[in-house]
Amino acid sequence: MRIGDKGQGAMEYLMTYGWAILVVMIVGVVLWQLGVFGGAGGGVNRGTGFTTIKPFDRSIQYLGAGDNLTATFTNAAGTPVTITDVTIGGDCDDDTAANTFSDLTLAGGDTTTFTCSYAAGKDAGDTFVVTVDIEYTESVAGRTLTHTDSGRLTGTVE
Repeated sequence: MRIGDKGQGAMEYLMTYGWAILVVMIVGVVLWQLGVFGGAGGGVNRGTGFTTIKPFDRSIQYLGAGDNLTATFTNAAGTPVTITDVTIGGDCDDDTAANTFSDLTLAGGDTTTFTCSYAAGKDAGDTFVVTVDIEYTESVAGRTLTHTDSGRLTGTVE
């Protein structure tokens, strides 16, 4: 057997199984990014799906004693935006929070905190899932553009 034959066999093995391993890794990363492995809650409060107006993960708190969810959002656009409408759903369906969060102008990097309550209440240790849709306008090159930023706040009631 010549040395070149061994190298060719090794290369064929890597090419055949390397692609299969790569595909499995890509599927795993996609599922992880979609939140399939995280579930709702699990001890870490987090915001997912937001692109421009983002929550600080460490600021998300759902306190069972007062039945209040608080979260601090920041404008990551780098340009001023005006929040025109907010829709809140899931475990926190409160129109008061949406009304106080609307018609608010944030410069690039500015933050704002919103609070909403849950009438039915949750106990410490329960998981929560809150959907937030933020509609905002942004001025770019003299034109006003309207965008919607949607995401979920998930975690465990403290």
